[in-house]
Amino acid sequence: MIKVLVVDDHEIMRQGISLVFELEDDFELVGEACDGGEALEKTEETAPDIILMDIRMPKKDGIQTSKEIKEKWPKIKIMALTAVDKVEEILTALDSGIDGYMLKNVSASELLHGVRQVADGRPYLHPAIASQVLEEKKGAAVREKARDGKLHDLLTPRESAVLSLMGEGYKNKEIAGKLFLSEETVKSHVSHVLTKLEQADRMQAVLFALRHNLIKLVYGDKAEKP
Repeated sequence: MIKVLVVDDHEIMRQGISLVFELEDDFELVGEACDGGEALEKTEETAPDIILMDIRMPKKDGIQTSKEIKEKWPKIKIMALTAVDKVEEILTALDSGIDGYMLKNVSASELLHGVRQVADGRPYLHPAIASQVLEEKKGAAVREKARDGKLHDLLTPRESAVLSLMGEGYKNKEIAGKLFLSEETVKSHVSHVLTKLEQADRMQAVLFALRHNLIKLVYGDKAEKP
């Protein structure tokens, strides 16, 4: 059972999101919060597995709230669910330590798919968001061409392949099957990638790789039906 906390300052939106999870057998809605301060209180009270976090909220926004939650409860997953689609704000949100980013115009099935993926320990970027990050990355690649060359040299071909599959949302067991490796070997490669790129977790490693042109992601698959 995946315990979910919904954080949004608009009551009708919060109730609608909550209803989506109340209708699913593998989710338990443990609470709702209308701002960052209440989100911190509810997080401590309910110990959710994943938090659906709005970005723009009064008193304390979702980015600052996410940072504080990650500092205090690093194992809790956070999915940004927001109308914010400006690339600068997206990158700021991703840098706050969240595990996924989704726009509010998604369908219920897409929402459930993304939340299940993040709860399973895999990063998730809404396809439209991934496109914007890729566009930003193209400009950064030109400005940092010399540095990018050095970064490419840091990873072995196998580590680069593992990183690409991480970015596409595959977990270690699935990567192992695709690359004909043992799961332990994949775990070792993931650890090496994080160390070499000086990133704390998979989501940050994928974002870093996108920014520096280390991997190319294809978001062509449709969201899985729950």
